[in-house]
Amino acid sequence: MTQRSMAFLGLLTLAGCVSTGSVGIITKSSANPSEILSVAHPYREIGPAYAHACRYFALAIIPFGDSALSTAVDEALKTSGGDALLNASVSSSLYGFIPYYNVFAFTCSSVKGTVIRFEPPPQEAAP
Repeated sequence: MTQRSMAFLGLLTLAGCVSTGSVGIITKSSANPSEILSVAHPYREIGPAYAHACRYFALAIIPFGDSALSTAVDEALKTSGGDALLNASVSSSLYGFIPYYNVFAFTCSSVKGTVIRFEPPPQEAAP
């Protein structure tokens, strides 16, 4: 009986949720999407990448960190030197310890996908 009670209390002290989704392409936060889409750009695949960014909350009033998806994307692209992620999978999670009192909580954004680097657009031949 004591072990069950301890397990139940342990579950009550930790609560969380996760949501996931898929995106066709995600570019750097500093990229100009209209420039990329206005002209067909060839690209080169670099390889897979994964990164996450987290924000923490102490006592529900002291935040630190950055959990923005753009932060996770920029981190994944920075380590590989790419310009965008293809077939990206994104997830967002929120966890709280002792959730009724908000003693400590954190939220994270994660991204994984195939890193690509855009090549210069092909030059058209003059007539």
